Amino acid sequence: MDIRVLGPVEVFEGGARIPIEGAQQQCVLGLLAAHPGAFVPVDRLIEALWEKDPPKTAKTIVQLKVSQLRKMLGERIASTTAGYSLAVPDEEVDLRRFRLLVAEGRAAGRPDLAAAAWERALEQWRGQPLQGIGSDWVEQRVRVPLQRELWDLLEDHAAALIDAGRHREVPALLQELRDDEPLRETPHALAMTALWHDGRTAEALELFHDVQRLLAGELGVDPGPRLRDLHQRILEGHRPMVPRQLPRDVAAFVGRRAEAERLRELLRGGRVAVVTGAAGIGKSALAVHVGHQVAADFPDGQLHLNLGGQGEPLPPERVLPRLLEALGVPPPRGSAEQFDLYRSTLATRRVLVVLDNAAHVEQVRPLLPGGSSCAVIVTSRDALRGLVLQGAQNIRLGAFSPDESRDLLADLVGRDPVGADPKAAAELAELCGHLPLALAIAGANLSGRASLRDYIEELHADRWNTLAAEGDAQATVATAFASSYAALPPDAQVLFRRFGLVPGCDFTASSAARLAETDLGTARRLLARLASAHLVEEHAPGRYLLHDLVSLYAREHCVAGDDDPAGLHAYYLHTARAAASLFAPSIDLLPLTEEDPPPDAEEFADAQAAHAWFRIEQHNLLAVIDHARGRLLWRLVETLRTFMYDGYQPNVVIEVAARALAAAERSGDRAGQAGMHHTLANARLMLNEPRPAIHHCRISSRLYDKIGWKTGTLLALSNLVIATTSLGNLHESLAYHDRIIQLWEEFEPRATTKLAMALENYAMTLLWAGRPREALERQFRSIRVRQSLPESPGGQARAYTIVGDIHLALGDIGAAMDAFDRGLTGVSGGSQLARTLASAAMAWHRRGDTVRAADTARRAVHAADENRGPSSGYDEASGTLARVDDSLGLGERVKLLEDVLAAYRDRAYPFLNTRARVWLAEVLLEGGRPEEAADHARQARDAAVRYGMRQLEGQALTVLAGAGPDRVDDARRAVKLHRESGHRLDEAAAQAALDRLLDQT
Repeated sequence: MDIRVLGPVEVFEGGARIPIEGAQQQCVLGLLAAHPGAFVPVDRLIEALWEKDPPKTAKTIVQLKVSQLRKMLGERIASTTAGYSLAVPDEEVDLRRFRLLVAEGRAAGRPDLAAAAWERALEQWRGQPLQGIGSDWVEQRVRVPLQRELWDLLEDHAAALIDAGRHREVPALLQELRDDEPLRETPHALAMTALWHDGRTAEALELFHDVQRLLAGELGVDPGPRLRDLHQRILEGHRPMVPRQLPRDVAAFVGRRAEAERLRELLRGGRVAVVTGAAGIGKSALAVHVGHQVAADFPDGQLHLNLGGQGEPLPPERVLPRLLEALGVPPPRGSAEQFDLYRSTLATRRVLVVLDNAAHVEQVRPLLPGGSSCAVIVTSRDALRGLVLQGAQNIRLGAFSPDESRDLLADLVGRDPVGADPKAAAELAELCGHLPLALAIAGANLSGRASLRDYIEELHADRWNTLAAEGDAQATVATAFASSYAALPPDAQVLFRRFGLVPGCDFTASSAARLAETDLGTARRLLARLASAHLVEEHAPGRYLLHDLVSLYAREHCVAGDDDPAGLHAYYLHTARAAASLFAPSIDLLPLTEEDPPPDAEEFADAQAAHAWFRIEQHNLLAVIDHARGRLLWRLVETLRTFMYDGYQPNVVIEVAARALAAAERSGDRAGQAGMHHTLANARLMLNEPRPAIHHCRISSRLYDKIGWKTGTLLALSNLVIATTSLGNLHESLAYHDRIIQLWEEFEPRATTKLAMALENYAMTLLWAGRPREALERQFRSIRVRQSLPESPGGQARAYTIVGDIHLALGDIGAAMDAFDRGLTGVSGGSQLARTLASAAMAWHRRGDTVRAADTARRAVHAADENRGPSSGYDEASGTLARVDDSLGLGERVKLLEDVLAAYRDRAYPFLNTRARVWLAEVLLEGGRPEEAADHARQARDAAVRYGMRQLEGQALTVLAGAGPDRVDDARRAVKLHRESGHRLDEAAAQAALDRLLDQT
């Protein structure tokens, strides 16, 4: 049997068409086929047929239509109390065939294979979905979403055709989409690209002007950056450039056969390969060697970029213009536009991208192409495990085997010397640590020597100057370092040596002046002198760094007693605190004392300048922390606490704070111990790990009491409240709240952000405990306190999102929507945007506007997905999407919610976990799986009772009223509970369930 809905609703059996009598019967079948695997409720079928004015006999008519369809389709239509479902194999419905072929193309890995699958997918379409039948409800809920699926595929298909060189097919393919959606810019850009690549430049330019006139007339705007940049490249005659940036292939490449074969396999599959290992292990050599081997598979070119390694990792924003220029694309000004243009450019090409010497994941991820037509090699000393989300595979390199070391030496110095004394060759390889870099240096130094033994004796006598310290520095380079260093004036020698005291840093004139204990002008002169001697490199305007081996040489020559980085340490401590006071003024740090270094901070014009300094200097700050000791160590670490609230990595803070805490404990420094326990508590809370946070909160509170810092005591107690709340200990948490607020009012009677935050946390706890009226009063008081304080857009968004959540719990949807709209004002991204959008999506859902609800939930998922992590709001957003978007298949909705529950399994916040389980129970009940729904509802009910979450308890009981054995009792309990708590919408839902049950008795 063949059931078709991508056009007129039709059924064929054995090639013969089976007539379907009447538009209503076609509509019922079409709606069932458009929701594969899901039970469609009778109420929804009634809406699809009549929308606003159904007849009193509507339910009977639907049952009659289904009965008639059963005569035609047999047992293919299943029914439960939840509704009706079309139970047929995937191959019997054109919509299912279409989606399977779309998925096949996206997994193909090659543009030609993807295009072939998508052509078969497009053959399933015969016109508008469910053509000519149904109400406006069908148009908005079924036809339009399906049409969007087609449009998305047409764009992907066009990009694949361009990538495969089939440019001439693209304009005709996109014509109907461009006519139907003239304000959608991507189809125009793809058509322009195809015309341009096909040599039809005039037509491409005319198309741009048509779009320009259209947008000006309809919206009063210019085309977006993608169209403008494409237009400019065409005008300037830029044809797609084919970069050939791979360095020269390694002349004597030996070994690595298995690794090279694995790397070739990954690249030909369009994957991201991370070649990792220690310094000098041959990562770059392997990448370049294999890059040359597979170059023919990437006809659109090969990009090569050195990312700077551990010394000074180059941020993506700095290197992106170079990549665009290499591709023949003039870079726009804005970083966001550059990233969009970079991915769009590579989407139509097959390019090999080699990102050499990467330091961390954040440096690499933005530079990865968006599609699978390109392949990437990343080399790094770090495993970069975070790239697994992009499908990256690691290839780890170890030291050479003795045989491989011998073969490399034979290639470098000749087979005769190696063969004449194999024991000497083996000893030499051992002294080189079997590192390819060290072996290559040894081979170069052995050029022209008749015997290996003499060189081995030199290595035994002075391995640093002959080869490398511990086998890791070049002998010839070391000699050059010595002569260059000797030629420096004494003040430049001092600065050069002190650079080696803090490896991993790069330096500005300001930080160099602190190290050299001199003025800014002298520091600039000294830097220029070192740069001219090639001992430092100005890798960016005004910023200097040392190569790893140069840094090692500088460190080897430090003079005990004379070379001290104290000036640099003081500069970073005071400047970081100054930046923190502007960027996060509500975060208190322990006051400085005479025991701390004297003030020496840069001045910042505003919070934005302070944030920019930290963004640039964060790696240097960590390098200073790595080498700090004693009181200075925990003082520096303490400053990092303030920057976690802007997304700085809590895991990094935990690592350095644990080291600082151990040092403070060894020295008996109570202030240091208190500050580090406080910092660890905050970091654990950021990671949603409240149990260890509670441990650190209690200790820091006691220690702050002992040293007499009342602000710290209150902050620690406030963290304790947050942690106990997140664990679901609402009764314990509520007992703390009143005391905390009273203490803040006594200690600081003026309005403060801390008091506002305490009230806000109190409001959240009351809401979760099912006391929304009290919650609203606390939250409005918090907002009144904030009105006299500077407030960030993120803080305002959080405040009004909580107001909206409380109004929604009280059943006042209009007030909730107003609050969410106010919260969204000024917020452009991040976790708070995701959470506000997710709450707004639920409000639209409760209002009954499921299209707006689904669209808003998808925006929430997108916002959270940009920086996914435990605190990004992604799980809350994706769970909301599964709850409100019934255009998704039942299986997909259930899988999303199960993934959310799995993510919560090892995290705190029982409220979120229980809410997700309630949503899963509701979705299962709507989908006609009552037994599973009842099981999850019982688990949710038990958790809600255990933690005192009254609203969720009532919602779980309402599900059980539709699926459990004690339906009437559960419904009555739900009505009573919601009525007492003031949850009007939930009370109405529970009452409706009770009324239905009583009508059936």
